[in-house]
Amino acid sequence: MIEMTVGDFKRHFSSVLDKVMQGEEVQILYGRAKKPVAQLTQINTMPKRKKRPLGSYEGKASYWEDESFEITPEWLFDDMNDLL
Repeated sequence: MIEMTVGDFKRHFSSVLDKVMQGEEVQILYGRAKKPVAQLTQINTMPKRKKRPLGSYEGKASYWEDESFEITPEWLFDDMNDLL
């Protein structure tokens, strides 16, 4: 892994991107303490996110949609007087 300060990164941006495209990982260091603040890697080497469940009833319930159903303002607000 290559480490470089923000200034070096800004000066050599194009060459850093070339190295990243070749598979290198670049860590960006910030401040006098040279604290790591960012890391550049190729997109295809990033870990894939896990698929999140939709809720506690996933796989236990189902639903269907009527393709002709359309939400209109009249339908949506028809029974609002009952709520007031």
